[in-house]
Amino acid sequence: MNPTKRLLAAILFVAATAAPTFAQVYWSNQSPAGVTDDIWSVAYANGTFAAVTSLGKVLTSSDGLTWSSQTVSSGTWLVSITYGRGTWVVVGANGAIILSSDLQNWVNAKSATTNKLNGVAYNGTVFLAVGDNGTILSSPDAENWTVQPSGVSGFLHGITYSPYGFLISGQGGVLLQGSSLGTLFSPVTSGTPQDLEAVTYEGSGASIMAATVAVGGNGTVINNFNYYEWQFGWAGATTPSTAARFRGLTYGNGYFVTAGEQGTILTSTDAKTWTQRFSGDSYSTLSTATLLGAAFSSTIQRFVVVGTGGTILVSNPTPTVFANVSTRGFVSSTQTFIGGFVIEGTAPRTVLIRADGPVLSTFNVPSPLPDPVLTVYNSNQQVVATNTGWGTNTTPDAISTAALEVGAFALPSSSPDSAVLVTLPPGAYTAVITSASGKSGIALFEAYTD
Repeated sequence: MNPTKRLLAAILFVAATAAPTFAQVYWSNQSPAGVTDDIWSVAYANGTFAAVTSLGKVLTSSDGLTWSSQTVSSGTWLVSITYGRGTWVVVGANGAIILSSDLQNWVNAKSATTNKLNGVAYNGTVFLAVGDNGTILSSPDAENWTVQPSGVSGFLHGITYSPYGFLISGQGGVLLQGSSLGTLFSPVTSGTPQDLEAVTYEGSGASIMAATVAVGGNGTVINNFNYYEWQFGWAGATTPSTAARFRGLTYGNGYFVTAGEQGTILTSTDAKTWTQRFSGDSYSTLSTATLLGAAFSSTIQRFVVVGTGGTILVSNPTPTVFANVSTRGFVSSTQTFIGGFVIEGTAPRTVLIRADGPVLSTFNVPSPLPDPVLTVYNSNQQVVATNTGWGTNTTPDAISTAALEVGAFALPSSSPDSAVLVTLPPGAYTAVITSASGKSGIALFEAYTD
């Protein structure tokens, strides 16, 4: 048996099973052809996604992928939509309130204001609409509306509710808590001066028990874990650094999702720590739209985010999880560096495997290996892939894109660092790193699988 095969037979894997350390969600662009209006809100109910636009259109879809469009109030800025008591309710500019039982035939309700209405919700008992100049309207049936005193003069935008009442968010960090009948609103201290554009309460998640999240200007995300009321306990969440204004917010299948300016999407499983996601099919198709609304369908397990210019982004609720393992070691003419990984399950997985050498100098690693050679073996000690210089692959762009997708640092286009992108069946694999010219130095072994 040759020395390499003896090493392979005796190897102790770096990790028998790689632990999930990086998760990424991709959002496919499903914007309907011919729609360039800004899409301000989206909701899911009664088996249908429904969204409203700045030019008076309502868009509908059963799956979030294929959309139809109709004009229900030409030129009217429609801002928010909800469903309750068998009725779809849309609100917008100049106090507009438009109703439909079938998303086909629409009638105007008699509004109690001429102020722009920015949000509408139904808690099973009463509809609540909020808007500019501190406007709050309540209705038992969506047809007859009553003004409720708010005590504030700025805009109100977000609405959520728990078994204990409504919570409204708005300009300058305003939070207002009211009864479950949509009355008796009083201020809540949010702890932030930033505008709060959206708010949501979730009390059914097994991992969080009960959590309320509010989002808004300058990358603001705050949370509250009080079960019975919102007067105390608001705190800032841990988020990536961003100045984006968040406007859309929803919860589904264990994930909070918020979306905002410059195509920014964050997700969280605990309302405390948030991770930024790619707002596109791949790194090269990221959205730069201002994202304005978000919704989730528990029926088809799908998130939808909408925004300016007719933008509709769709994602499955469970992120693609990239398991990864990496370790650093020394290579010389007499010392081979070996790393290992295991693919579990029954289906093949695509794996990005890298042998980094020269690029390590940019991270101040001393004496990096100048010319790593990467060879991947299966459990039968057969070579399944090999590379010397990642740019010599037949598809270097795919390797570069994969690295961006999993959050790996980029390799310079002309570097002698080596990498392969291969689809492998379940089993145990080893990656052997050597030097093309018998030189010595430090190398980094990395493996990422989707």
